[in-house]
Amino acid sequence: MATLSIVQGDMRKYVTVTPGITVLEGLRTGGFLHVEAPCGGSGRCGRCLAKITGEVSSVSPRERALLTPGDERRLMCLTVIQGDCTVELGLDSLTAAEEGLSRFVSQGGGTGLGAAVDIGTTTVVLHLCSRATGETLATVSAGNAQRSFGADVIARVQHAMEHPDGLAAQTAAIRTQLTELLARACAQADRSPSEVEEVYVAGNTVMEHLFAGLSPAGIAVAPFTPASLFGNTVPAETFGLGTAPDATLTLAPCVSGYVGGDITAGLMAVDAAHAEQPVLFVDVGTNGEMALGDQNGLLCCSTAAGPAFEGACISCGMAAVPGAIDKVWLENDQICCSVLGRGQALGLCGSGLLDALAVLLKLEIVDETGRLLPADEAPAQFADRLEGEGRFVRFHLTEHVWVSAEDVRRLQLAKAAIAAGIETLMEEKGLTAADISVFYLAGGFGSFLRPESAAAIGLFPSDLLPKLHVVGNSAGAGARAALLSKEARHALTATQGLCEYLELSGLAQFNDAYLDHMIFE
Repeated sequence: MATLSIVQGDMRKYVTVTPGITVLEGLRTGGFLHVEAPCGGSGRCGRCLAKITGEVSSVSPRERALLTPGDERRLMCLTVIQGDCTVELGLDSLTAAEEGLSRFVSQGGGTGLGAAVDIGTTTVVLHLCSRATGETLATVSAGNAQRSFGADVIARVQHAMEHPDGLAAQTAAIRTQLTELLARACAQADRSPSEVEEVYVAGNTVMEHLFAGLSPAGIAVAPFTPASLFGNTVPAETFGLGTAPDATLTLAPCVSGYVGGDITAGLMAVDAAHAEQPVLFVDVGTNGEMALGDQNGLLCCSTAAGPAFEGACISCGMAAVPGAIDKVWLENDQICCSVLGRGQALGLCGSGLLDALAVLLKLEIVDETGRLLPADEAPAQFADRLEGEGRFVRFHLTEHVWVSAEDVRRLQLAKAAIAAGIETLMEEKGLTAADISVFYLAGGFGSFLRPESAAAIGLFPSDLLPKLHVVGNSAGAGARAALLSKEARHALTATQGLCEYLELSGLAQFNDAYLDHMIFE
């Protein structure tokens, strides 16, 4: 056996591990120390960086390709423990959600396995856990199989309503996918799905409806009434996931048709229900869901941001996978890009698009109205990167990857929706940015974006930057806590009861704020 020493700030923890596993797997063995690994630890994203010393494997060609020259850190998912070693985590390595959930202790004494699932509109993540120890044995993820039915919840609701088999097809797609993900996770842990005795699922209200096989039609029209707000536990065999015969499945409680179980799980994860001072929680993704308040009440709303933040519906858009430009910045008056996997740029993911827009605004290649200027109006030094006229103007980041005028417009609409939602919540609560004690930014996209770029394009007030805490996949973290702790389930239900929903459609102050935030200051 070997000892893995985990250091973070003043905290030091020792975990006994079996040589031959990766440092990331060793951290998971340690219990609550779950770091962000967007690709699930498959060695594709190059994000799980840390300083690692001691008896570990040398840098492989695969790992070297993902590392920045001169950076002494290693990738935890590709560094194999060979003996006693130490991993030093930055203070931001643990998500605030995971750190906060350390207040919940796994009930322990359970039998078999449990699965915690976050069904996102774009991505589905499944954590396989030991019900006896609380240890996360495997984490797997994939793009939501329902994407062929539409990029956002509105499109999927419409498909369910307009096609005779629309609901059944989407229900079958997500259930089949969860069955496959569960099998993958069990294979990684050398276990069987038949050992899974409990499943906890969090998702937005539409995703939970589609998984449960309930029509989301009521969510599509005023007063936007869902068929269920969930929170109930049912036999898992109903869903055909291949779990143990007597396994149970619980869907996280929702607040409304457009504020779902993913948000209640996230709010519980950051302990918003016990905040003594106002906190702002924003999950930036295909749907912009947010909450503002404290222990006396949380006001929630949802905005239709669209899929631009996920790289969808963008001319050169792609997911955050190798080949995607994920960062764009200015250096010595030159535009620089980084590419996931360090190879050739194949496209642009959401964080890269946001960075690119911030740079183009700074260089005045995009004006305050969101117009991408043609070559004859743009700064001369960048004219050779521009082509086309009007709505067909393109700015080339590389020879084969560009940002179009339509891309800028889609991102402009998305950021206006998020910014207007935040402003409306603050107005309704009678608060300003100065009154907010903590700004929690959740979701996969929130984990990747550069906060400075987000503030630069007006996604949120720049006064909130010093208060920002990136919490990563808080929905998955909350679902995992609820899976393993009765106390966490009670806290999740209490959080739901503290939430009040604010419907933004038709609200004059939101519409006014939305128009105001279409302008880039």
